[in-house]
Amino acid sequence: MSSSKAKNTSDREFVWKEKVLGELNKGDVSHNFHNKIEDVFITIEDGLSHSSVEVSSWNTAASNDWKISADFDVLDEKKSNQSILETLLNGADTIYVSSSKSSLDWDVLFKEIEFQYIQIYISTTDQKLFASFESWYKHQENITVLINFMSVNDPKEFIHTIASSKVPIKIVADGFSLQQCGANAKQELAFIINNLHESILLLGEHKNIGFQLHVGIGSNFMIEIAKFRALKSLANTVLHAYDVPTNSFEIVGIIGWTNKSLKDSTTNQLRQTTEALSAVIGGVDYLQIHPFDSQSNNGSTSFSQRMALNISSILKEESYLKLVKDAYRGSHYVENLTEKIGDDAWKIFNQLASFNEFISSEKIDFIAVMVRETTKLRHEEFIEKERKMIGMNVFQDLDPNAKEWKEEKTFLGLNKFRYDKIEMR
Repeated sequence: MSSSKAKNTSDREFVWKEKVLGELNKGDVSHNFHNKIEDVFITIEDGLSHSSVEVSSWNTAASNDWKISADFDVLDEKKSNQSILETLLNGADTIYVSSSKSSLDWDVLFKEIEFQYIQIYISTTDQKLFASFESWYKHQENITVLINFMSVNDPKEFIHTIASSKVPIKIVADGFSLQQCGANAKQELAFIINNLHESILLLGEHKNIGFQLHVGIGSNFMIEIAKFRALKSLANTVLHAYDVPTNSFEIVGIIGWTNKSLKDSTTNQLRQTTEALSAVIGGVDYLQIHPFDSQSNNGSTSFSQRMALNISSILKEESYLKLVKDAYRGSHYVENLTEKIGDDAWKIFNQLASFNEFISSEKIDFIAVMVRETTKLRHEEFIEKERKMIGMNVFQDLDPNAKEWKEEKTFLGLNKFRYDKIEMR
């Protein structure tokens, strides 16, 4: 570009910035964006220019299509089979199965399920359940076992199983569980990348194993888009460092219950929709929207299950978002936000990687302290109504027949964070 053309471009950019800043000065609009919970600060200049190359890293797929997922904790194989079949008829095309039992009747569980049309994942931390599945498995299509090294008693024992197994296996790096305890975006990303890094080290020479990155979907629309975009870049960086194919991971976006109310189903559907939209724009491979009441004492209803599935179907088939790939690529604001979240997550990852063991009490304490500081901010903002949440701290619905939350297991010693459980003053 000649010097005169460069000068003209610079002059036009200056005029554009001055025009935007002038319009902002006329209204009650802040020039800067600061999110205390996410610890992200963006200036107006960040939103008007971006000198770096685009941060996100996308695969070569022709579209932005994703799989519609649902999960089942199997206690009774026959009942679970009926629920799975109903869910498939309602639009799901991917099923996640887990169980606390050490053996299942797989023929009963998968009766009349046509494997060639759907994807099934078996999540297990139990060697006996894995052996039960392996003895049944006869190279059925589209069935994969998921193993999370953070959840098994002896990760090295599972390595031997992986090496000799005939069953397709993928390793899970689970950030969703930490996000449900109140972690912010960069804390969750750092945790996922650390799990991915440590899993690769444990696998050693077994580099032909695929990975699934399970990510919670929060309510801040732009930050969530940037989070998913940053995750692709961070994961590729780690995989490339160990000569693992960069297309060997999938991202599963999961909507949980942190900001859901058992008293206001309609508002929950609005929240689920915007959260799902951010994950889809961010480029998830699988989208799992939990029914808002599935963690209540009475469990989910058929209606809430159907509504959760419908959201994904509408975004895919009626809004045509499966055709739009990386919609925010090139946006100065989103590219800056992606870069900031990714850089901060990488700093936390380096701190986690400095601990010598995959799972150590020191590393767990470090994570717990970090997340508790974030949940404290969440609690304070909610109580002071700095963050207004319809149905919870404003316009409360005091429905006497509303369900109650059930007791949930802790994760790394952290309680699950639910705004709906906070008592207002």
